[in-house]
Amino acid sequence: MRVSAAALACSCGFVLAACGASGPGATAAREPTRAAPAPSPPPDPPPAGPPVQLDCGDFASCAVASGGTVRCWGGDKEGELGDGGGRPRSATTVLVKGIENATAVALAAQFACALTSDGKVRCWGTGRLGNDGKPMANARPVEVAGVEGALELAASGALACARMATGVTCWGSDAHTIGAPPAGVFTQIATGFTHACALDKKGTVVCWGAGDWAAKGPYAKPASIASATHLATGDRHACVVTKDKKVQCWGQNDAGQLGIKADSESHKSPVTVPNVAGAVKVFAGESSTCALLGDATVKCWGGNGAGELALGKRSSDERATKAERLASVASLCIGSSHGCALTTAKSLLCWGANAEGQLGDGTTDERLVPAPVLW
Repeated sequence: MRVSAAALACSCGFVLAACGASGPGATAAREPTRAAPAPSPPPDPPPAGPPVQLDCGDFASCAVASGGTVRCWGGDKEGELGDGGGRPRSATTVLVKGIENATAVALAAQFACALTSDGKVRCWGTGRLGNDGKPMANARPVEVAGVEGALELAASGALACARMATGVTCWGSDAHTIGAPPAGVFTQIATGFTHACALDKKGTVVCWGAGDWAAKGPYAKPASIASATHLATGDRHACVVTKDKKVQCWGQNDAGQLGIKADSESHKSPVTVPNVAGAVKVFAGESSTCALLGDATVKCWGGNGAGELALGKRSSDERATKAERLASVASLCIGSSHGCALTTAKSLLCWGANAEGQLGDGTTDERLVPAPVLW
């Protein structure tokens, strides 16, 4: 009988591995066992319809889809995208899970909140999100206590506020920082970094918060404002649209955000912004201001270090200037160094700083002119 070389090797104990055996002096030839790769998370479903409302934070942006879901994009170091902070950033939209029937979204510096059709508010990210005084980090959406029947939501910097039929409730920071909202019935609210303002049915304004915005501060209740129709506030300035469709602003003016030559004065009385007529709404960023006009065009002025005024340049300018690349605008928002607009055709455009992907165009490239969001 002829014996194969392999069989002979086995019988002699020379190459035991060839026979599938092991023994003294044998060298294992088996491949190491590898764990099965973790399954990739399922991709987000496509947006539930076109965008219908948006807001800008410091390094992120969010929009509400017509189907009531919320999608966010940009920085995620504090969980601003609603996913528990699972990624440093996303230059494309991410679905915020756990939010349904949303009607509005608002962004602060490190967290975001959504108002839903049941009049409740849910927030995610990092801050005192539950309105119970307890700090949270990289939280997924949680319901805000004490908010029932909310009609409007606003957020910026360190706080968020909800307007209800009976008054205003604010959260997100320590009470001594944001101050106590005044009692009364209001028609609109707006938030800055550590302060907020409210507009009543007579068109007068009251503000509260820290420093100059406290109840007895110089900016708290500008007496000369009456019959205002819309309100916005940045970090250290605020503006209204007047009944004759002009814009008036007060507060700090270090970047020309009041529409007049930059200075270091404390402007306690509102000044009328030159070269703005036919205004419908006004929007404010950190030190930037834009007015939406009745013909759906936009004029902007103030801080512009990253091109957040959509004027095609970086230099600040106190002169109200038309944003030539913005037309058919329904609404817009300005963050700390970027801006976004929702058009009447339900498309999204963003511009300015983009290191965290807050423009949503799939890149981290700065844009001096509006670029489409990959919705």
